[in-house]
Amino acid sequence: MIKKPIIGITMGDINGIGPEIIGKVLRRKELFELCFPVILGNINAYTYYNKNLPDLREPIKIYSPEEIYRHPDKIGFIELEYEQLHIHPGILDPINSTSATAWIHQAVIWALEKKLDAIVTCPITKEGLAKAGIPFDGHTTMLAEWTNTKHYRMSLFAGERRVVHHTAHMSLLNAIQSLNKNDLIKTIEIAHNALTKIHIPEIKIGIAGLNPHAGENGLFGNEELEIITPAIKECNQNGIPCYGPYPPDTIFKRMFDGEFNMVIAMYHDQGHIPMKLIAMDEGVNVTLGLPIIRTSVDHGTAFDIAGKGIAREHSLYNAIKLAIDFSTYKE
Repeated sequence: MIKKPIIGITMGDINGIGPEIIGKVLRRKELFELCFPVILGNINAYTYYNKNLPDLREPIKIYSPEEIYRHPDKIGFIELEYEQLHIHPGILDPINSTSATAWIHQAVIWALEKKLDAIVTCPITKEGLAKAGIPFDGHTTMLAEWTNTKHYRMSLFAGERRVVHHTAHMSLLNAIQSLNKNDLIKTIEIAHNALTKIHIPEIKIGIAGLNPHAGENGLFGNEELEIITPAIKECNQNGIPCYGPYPPDTIFKRMFDGEFNMVIAMYHDQGHIPMKLIAMDEGVNVTLGLPIIRTSVDHGTAFDIAGKGIAREHSLYNAIKLAIDFSTYKE
């Protein structure tokens, strides 16, 4: 019998939709059959945003993840010192970025200590982080710093569709200039390891080209010939089944049709645009390469709809389910 994992869910910015989608998603009984959810967040925000929601599950304040074993039918909340925050839906308030960061940091500590089996993060705002003087541009850089991880990659999972980004939050010019064989090999290795951990039976990784038509044999650029193809060949020699480079305008359709389990995108928008076009509500952001499991919703704080009761919880549901999958299959 597989032990149910404890999944730590960070609430994110409380003036965004995090508290609402947490309330909505945790009405689903099947999640409690699969895991013990623990919220690092604010009970007042949870009850404020969900006061009109039927069948809202009762919150209970706890102080460490393992306490949830004594309250299996309730939602355990760990508030840290942030109990009296100001709730103003849709308003950017730097104190909320401070509290959200503290919740994330504590979740990372507990995940490293094995008190949490995985972390699922609700959205924060980069502008809020900057105004609060927090020296990170988002979750990924925080997690890398706090886990002392040098090689990590952003990825998007949506059922059988998966994209790993070779580069993420940098300008397109910098993404192109930074492309090199060794880093690309590391990206492919990280992607392959992730598929292995969730027991994909026949792994096939497609590699997107950087240039139109994957360079057309050097006609539209030499990166495919000089960097990408040699990286693929070396990975093949090391037993990683990866193929390409293929034109970016067709490789994602080939993945959607089942030819590949995963595609390596060369830069942020190359991977994000097709995934969000096809699977906006299904998408889950996964940080690969960390010593802990972290998944996230694939959307932002949505300040424009916060407090209106219309936020959809589908991405959070899929993020929790994927965290459970990784927890079940982790080494």
